[in-house]
Amino acid sequence: MSKLHHPARRLLVFQETRNPQNQSEIVYLPVNKLGLPICDGPELPSILELPLRILKVFTEMFNQPKYKGWAVLSAGPYHDTSEEGKFYAVVLEQTLQAQGQPQQEAIMGSPP
Repeated sequence: MSKLHHPARRLLVFQETRNPQNQSEIVYLPVNKLGLPICDGPELPSILELPLRILKVFTEMFNQPKYKGWAVLSAGPYHDTSEEGKFYAVVLEQTLQAQGQPQQEAIMGSPP
């Protein structure tokens, strides 16, 4: 019997807030910096349904070396009735190496 390997996935949640140094700028702060390891993941809308300004921010963020080997699987608004503010959830999936072997799961550190 062959054992199916599922790529590692992590759920990250970001809060939309004003930059304390520049109140006219909106920033997205990670609520859970390391990401929550998950097996499947919530059903989220296509990342293409996000506003363009958020796509731009996520593009810059997830192209950083810290996220090398991870790909955005889905993203969308995250509704939390216990907290005030706007939140966005992102599901990342670990990508495969060129040889087709899974990478060892990397631990994502704090943003630079």
